[in-house]
Amino acid sequence: MSWNPLRRSRERREAELEAVDRWRIARRVADEDVTVLGEQLADLHLDTLADELDDETAYHYGRALEHYEQAKDAVRTSTTVADVFAVEQVVADARYHRAAVLALRAGDPLPQRREPCFFDPRHGPSMRDMPWAPPSGVERTVAVCAADARRLEGGEQPEVRMVRVGDRYVPSHEAGGIEAVVDRYRTMRDERPESHNRKNLAEAYIDQAVNGPDGRFG
Repeated sequence: MSWNPLRRSRERREAELEAVDRWRIARRVADEDVTVLGEQLADLHLDTLADELDDETAYHYGRALEHYEQAKDAVRTSTTVADVFAVEQVVADARYHRAAVLALRAGDPLPQRREPCFFDPRHGPSMRDMPWAPPSGVERTVAVCAADARRLEGGEQPEVRMVRVGDRYVPSHEAGGIEAVVDRYRTMRDERPESHNRKNLAEAYIDQAVNGPDGRFG
């Protein structure tokens, strides 16, 4: 096969666009997580304003704020999808320290470093393993936060986070982490009809979903 510089240039450009597209999708999801974390820490600050925190509680509070700032800066300065994926662990650390503050203020033992709540990672680290079955599905054991554990014990539905994948919303436990959301987002877009007009419409929809109606991220 003869070497075709135009073809190589086109393929390289397509790969670059693919990388940028994946980064934008990942950054959008991570930004949502960091924004919610900031709101949770703001509420925690209001709750602790009138309290004189002991050294241990103050330590965990400080660490939660530190990790939050790190996550916020990491999302803002990210340039690749790998940069964004690294934010997940920083956010998880912040959630753990927030949960530690809540536990210490309530007089409870420190939480273990467990996997995030199955139904919504933003709930923080899981506290218990509980049996659960999706609608028309098979029962299995999942790791859940204390609030969702109480809901399940009371016969109520857990608070499930919904994330946008392509043009529809799915439960976060089906979508997976940021990396899985990015992969599914791309797959759904690539599976759209290939006619010129409909493909352009799909591209425009996704660009608006990722960057906003005015073309700017967020």
